[in-house]
Amino acid sequence: MSAAVLHPLAPGLAQLRAAIFGGPARTAAEQLPAPGDELARLRRRDPDAWHVLFDREMPAIYRYALGSVGAAAEAEDIASAVFAEAWESAGRLEDHGLPARAWLFGIARNIIASHRRKLFRRPPVLSIEPYDAPDERAVLDPEHLDLARAVQRLDRVQGEVVVLRFVHGLSLQETAAVLNVSVDSVKGRQARALTALRKLLEG
Repeated sequence: MSAAVLHPLAPGLAQLRAAIFGGPARTAAEQLPAPGDELARLRRRDPDAWHVLFDREMPAIYRYALGSVGAAAEAEDIASAVFAEAWESAGRLEDHGLPARAWLFGIARNIIASHRRKLFRRPPVLSIEPYDAPDERAVLDPEHLDLARAVQRLDRVQGEVVVLRFVHGLSLQETAAVLNVSVDSVKGRQARALTALRKLLEG
């Protein structure tokens, strides 16, 4: 029998499960460039800075779109639209001390919201099936599958927070910027979401 392959959602769901049942509510640490220098280069439309940004963040933006709309072709269109809009608005990019990915996720969220209104549908905040996997052996174990289904049952306000924080690994500050709310609001939504998920899983 061939060995199982790690599913793309598994690391984020593992972090989320740890947070629900008393572990630290942290996301995976990433080595990101100093925001000020990178944002300044992006504002100037420095080609090298944009190539680095695209290579680093396009996969994450695509996964975010895919988990929101549930169709690969639509997710590709949305991800492309995110970078097109980012390029057009680069001159107005402000430095709030956050990595550029917070700006990109904010653009993506707005485009996805417009996409939903256009199609008159509200897919779940986290779609399980469409995520690209390394190969057909990459499946979620039962605990992670139950957790992903529980996330789907959260109201959208709470679901968005846990998906951004744990599935996509954004910090509290980045999540607040994407949702255009305060860090305290994100903390409150996250706490309520974790409580709700604990009840759903225990029930």
